[in-house]
Amino acid sequence: MKTAPGVVGLCDDALVEILVRLPSKSVLRCRAVCKRWRRITTDGSFLAAHAAHATSCTREMIILPEHEYDPSSLAVETIRLSLDPRPRPIRFLCNRTHRDWCRVLYSLDGLLVLEPRPSRYIICNPMTRQSASLPPLAPQPCFTAFACGFYSLGSSNEYRLLCHCLQGETEEARHTQRSYYILSTGSTLPRRLGRAPIPAGPPTGWVEYEVPVAHRGILHWFSHHSEATRTGKMLAFHTVSETFRLMSRPPERPGDTTTSWSLFELDGELCVAAMPSETWLDIWVLQDFKAESWVLRHRVKILGGSNVVTMTMVISVGSGAILIGSPYCDVARLYNLKDKKEDAQGCNLWPRITHLLAIQ
Repeated sequence: MKTAPGVVGLCDDALVEILVRLPSKSVLRCRAVCKRWRRITTDGSFLAAHAAHATSCTREMIILPEHEYDPSSLAVETIRLSLDPRPRPIRFLCNRTHRDWCRVLYSLDGLLVLEPRPSRYIICNPMTRQSASLPPLAPQPCFTAFACGFYSLGSSNEYRLLCHCLQGETEEARHTQRSYYILSTGSTLPRRLGRAPIPAGPPTGWVEYEVPVAHRGILHWFSHHSEATRTGKMLAFHTVSETFRLMSRPPERPGDTTTSWSLFELDGELCVAAMPSETWLDIWVLQDFKAESWVLRHRVKILGGSNVVTMTMVISVGSGAILIGSPYCDVARLYNLKDKKEDAQGCNLWPRITHLLAIQ
């Protein structure tokens, strides 16, 4: 039997290997070629593979407008992260979906998690313009919900959102009745995971979780989570066994004046950046996960002067490079830890940024 010549005659697996390397705009055009190509390029496994391949080639940082809740400014944009001295153009990514209130919470494999309304969540692919609503948590089974982290299960390609929820009919009841819930793209109902801890301090209807760092299938929160004040430790969540664990932070040394910490992953290692002063930065590496032992790996000297950088977040750019910055600082700087080279020019972000989120 004769087979069609050229790319048309390729099997699905071979065609996927070719199409997954194309830019997103080209993939969108390929959907108009034929029904087979459309079926392949809209399949969930292909979209995940395409996003993973694209983000392994380049790293980008999400930029939001200065006034996040201004209905006249809905654009979500990105800037390329690289030590390349050439100019870094700002690229339009998508518009937020709601004109009155919409937060960008997480990014993973090229997907974004949006919160168009309190306790309502949407997963969207800005390249393909596809989106899916996650099961609602409020008003039932919860009074209100707070997103904790976004992750995927490699075995099933299923994306999940972990939430800390307040329950009960009165304010007093909501302080004590707390649960973790999981929302997934493969389910129509939220799934209760178990009781959530009550934060230390006076009763409050607010829970704050920082954007977690994923490392070896575990989500890690450094200092903004429900047990941080009571324990002084990191919180870890194993995404497969769905269990929590408290972990030690890097040791504090006598006379330590560190006021700013940032957790990140760098080239397969879990790291913490500590900024004891405006001119230098310590990079701690988790040397032994079971023993929870940390070692001081790098000391980074930061340029001072008029363009001094305030550090509240460090983002891994890959290949030993990191971005040092803060949503409330005019300049963010790239630093190559291997070559001990700093980008003296910096990324001038003001006034276009309120959040630093890496497209991972």
